[in-house]
Amino acid sequence: MATATVLAPQAVTTILNYHLEPERGGEIVWCPGTVRDKRRPHEHAEVTVHNIRGYEESFTLDKQGFAVGPFDTSVADVQDDAEFKGQYYQDVVAHLKKVTGASKVLPVVHITRRRQWDEVAEAEKDLPDNAPVTAPTANRSVHVDQSYFGAELVRDSKLEELPASEAERLKKVRWAIINLWRPLNHVTRDNMALCDARTVAENELAAVYADLPEELRNAKTGYNFAAKSRSEAWEVKANTGAHKWYYASGMNPNEALLIKQFDSKPHGVARRTPHCAFSAKEDHGPVRQSIEVRCLCFWEDQPQEEA
Repeated sequence: MATATVLAPQAVTTILNYHLEPERGGEIVWCPGTVRDKRRPHEHAEVTVHNIRGYEESFTLDKQGFAVGPFDTSVADVQDDAEFKGQYYQDVVAHLKKVTGASKVLPVVHITRRRQWDEVAEAEKDLPDNAPVTAPTANRSVHVDQSYFGAELVRDSKLEELPASEAERLKKVRWAIINLWRPLNHVTRDNMALCDARTVAENELAAVYADLPEELRNAKTGYNFAAKSRSEAWEVKANTGAHKWYYASGMNPNEALLIKQFDSKPHGVARRTPHCAFSAKEDHGPVRQSIEVRCLCFWEDQPQEEA
């Protein structure tokens, strides 16, 4: 008997978790790496997420803020940290240089996710808010990993590893933070939703402040700001009439999703991309597993422009 093929819909309807204003019970302190992170209150909004399959080439880092395409690597999985930071980081650097034209790419930090959000939330239900997470999971709140200020913290922390003269030179050129997200298995659930950066106004970005205790910066929680003490991210205020959401159905390990978190170029390009994982009634199959690498990209032939 032939196996039925499950076709991904061209659009799905789901509920996304947007920023909830503090006066309505929301919080401006973010606790990544702790159980509290899954319990933070949000504003829930119904949205339509459109499938970009067949139209991938129409979506670019500089236009919408994200891109999907083939990714070549000899590292099938990431069980060995030394191999991962060696060969896999090299493959990520080569890919980002090819796609973006950046002349220098510095991997900053990575996170591996192998557990389902609901499963982990259930396992943690009796733990106190300040307990470390039992495993990293997909992030189901609409966010940008760094605000403009938070991006500078990440850059400056990483550049401290370089000679002072090189660090100062790199601070004078265009730079960006781009994440390379790759599934470790065929994705049939918890797809990544990506918002067209052009449809999100600056005043819809809400800063949330995070402090990650040193004891939580480890492989168990999977969280590391790549900044010395604190960070600042963005959540997004709901504006469902304006925001345009997309996803790439059925991603495989031979593909990568690039997500721009920050771009120092002040005009003419997408500067930040709100995103999150989402659940939908069409979800099926095994837990989504993924690896994400955060990278600093520099265009040494492009001087930094004034905002």
